[in-house]
Amino acid sequence: MKNFIHSSSFFVLKITFILFWISVSAQNPPQKISFQAVVRNSSNTLISNTAVGMRISIIQGTVSGTVVYREVFSPNPTTNINGLVTVEVGAGIPQVGAFSEINWANGPYFIKTETDPVGGTNYTISGTTQLLSVPYALYAVQAGNAGWGLTGTSGTNPTANFIGTTDNQDVIFKRNGIFAGKIATSNTYFGHYYTYNATPTGQNNAAFGAAALAFNAAGSSNTALGADALFSNVDGMENTATGVAALAFNTLGNYNTAMGRDALRSNKANSRSTAMGYGSMYFADDRFIGRDTYNTAIGYQALVGSSTPSNNTGQGNTALGDQALFSNSSGASNDAMGMSALKYNTTGTNNTAVGSASLMYNTTGNNNVSIGHWAMYYNIGNSRSTAVGFEAMRNADDRIAGRETYNTAIGYQALLGSTTMINNSGQYNTAVGDQALYANTTGSNNTAIGQGALSSNTAGTSNTGIGRLAYFSGVLDNTTCIGFFSGGMVNASNRIEIGNSSVSVIAGQVGWSTYSDERIKDNISEDVPGLDFITKLRPVTYNLNIHRQNAMMKDSGKEVADWKEKFAIEDIKMTGFLAQEVEDAARASGYDFSGVQAPVNPNELYSIRYSDFVMPLVKAVQEQQVIIEQQNDTIEQLIKRIEALEKK
Repeated sequence: MKNFIHSSSFFVLKITFILFWISVSAQNPPQKISFQAVVRNSSNTLISNTAVGMRISIIQGTVSGTVVYREVFSPNPTTNINGLVTVEVGAGIPQVGAFSEINWANGPYFIKTETDPVGGTNYTISGTTQLLSVPYALYAVQAGNAGWGLTGTSGTNPTANFIGTTDNQDVIFKRNGIFAGKIATSNTYFGHYYTYNATPTGQNNAAFGAAALAFNAAGSSNTALGADALFSNVDGMENTATGVAALAFNTLGNYNTAMGRDALRSNKANSRSTAMGYGSMYFADDRFIGRDTYNTAIGYQALVGSSTPSNNTGQGNTALGDQALFSNSSGASNDAMGMSALKYNTTGTNNTAVGSASLMYNTTGNNNVSIGHWAMYYNIGNSRSTAVGFEAMRNADDRIAGRETYNTAIGYQALLGSTTMINNSGQYNTAVGDQALYANTTGSNNTAIGQGALSSNTAGTSNTGIGRLAYFSGVLDNTTCIGFFSGGMVNASNRIEIGNSSVSVIAGQVGWSTYSDERIKDNISEDVPGLDFITKLRPVTYNLNIHRQNAMMKDSGKEVADWKEKFAIEDIKMTGFLAQEVEDAARASGYDFSGVQAPVNPNELYSIRYSDFVMPLVKAVQEQQVIIEQQNDTIEQLIKRIEALEKK
């Protein structure tokens, strides 16, 4: 107990200050202090049985320091017959601060009393004294010697105040008595651990999350962020796992990166894998004999693999996109970029797929390149195909028993094929251009270059179409059409057409050469008629009507808009024969003439090969020469007879 006297010009207040707990409890002490004082007037007479006004302040640091708490009382406390007044500091009406928030370890503290003997708020008596005895029970409530409160701490000094140790010992955290965190020399763990290796030899590890890196022993430089991340790791090094259960079963694997829930979940001993995205590479190889995989999966369930993890032995794969390479198991060196690209690939190798659903159904096919949305979509087992463009080769042969196709399609819906995929069995085709070889199914060895080139070909083989809309109708083989809109005259196999109906000149430095070696000719006969055939021919001049020609030869689907000078050829006066008349002249002469090409269907026109007229013309000249020579002999004989007669 400590006694002290307050005096003023009006009253003398003798205060006996008693500090004790009303209820002593180590578990939950009350937040208040009992205070008593004896009040006397200036004549040293006790003020008995009187309600007095009182205000109490707690001051930090010095007598004139900061008021951290102040309170008044209502109703006013009343003195007893002996002038003794009793109050509980902390139980009054707060005016400044909160009594429970006073950090008693951050003293010194002073208590100031102010009294109005007549019960008002005109505090004419005051006194201040230092609290030399710290209220230890309150101090303990606020973290004891550590000085930190359960409801927060104020007035801390970051240079001097801290949580931790001052010796070379680890900082351990527990929850409900179970290990929940550790700050060691080089390892840091935070999370609730039912099982935990308390003495790992590995260094530079960081784990954040319940059971993250729970069993780590010698593994070093690992980072685990998320519940159960790298849960089973023992000796694996240089791994980064972010997400719940990321790399959860890894034990010995090194240099792996997993970001996303369950990413690389099953991996045990394999190294150099990268998985980013929910469930990416979920069923990674779980064998204990590890190897470098060089696999990269980025996207939701990318490279998930077979549900039997030991089957997932593929290496060197790159999957970028939602469910890209989703089913891959032993397939190696595949590159998939885009949602569901190569989604169902299992054992196929060396495939490249770029674009949503590109090569989606490929399972065993190898060495394919597919770039574009839905490119080679249905291909399953075929190999050595190249498709570039939206839906290029989309309906590729979907038979499981694949083969090497050697097909190349570049362009929008190039080599699209029949919607009955099994029909698309053609090989060695090359299609370059929007919808080039669009309808091809069983046709092989075809080359189409240009928008719509050979677009209607289905089963024809060994055809070549070069130029926009260079194509023919029907199933033909070994035909060639070169030039924009060419193909109108190609309506039978083994034909070549250069240019369309508007072409007026086909020029070149030299003429065409035809093989004419005697060694390749059979049934040689001199039955070519001469004058008899030639004299029946009627040379004419004419203007070509290609409006009528196109109407007779072209289907409506091929007709396109006009272009500059499309019909200019109609203004050119031409010289030639009428094919029907030439045919009649040859028939009348008993001549099987190769220079006339008769139609084989109602939509075809007659055509003439003018070079074939050289032979009958030569024969006619030869026949004329015989006649001339005979006539010359006759003339010479007649001249001799005349001369003989003149000499008589």
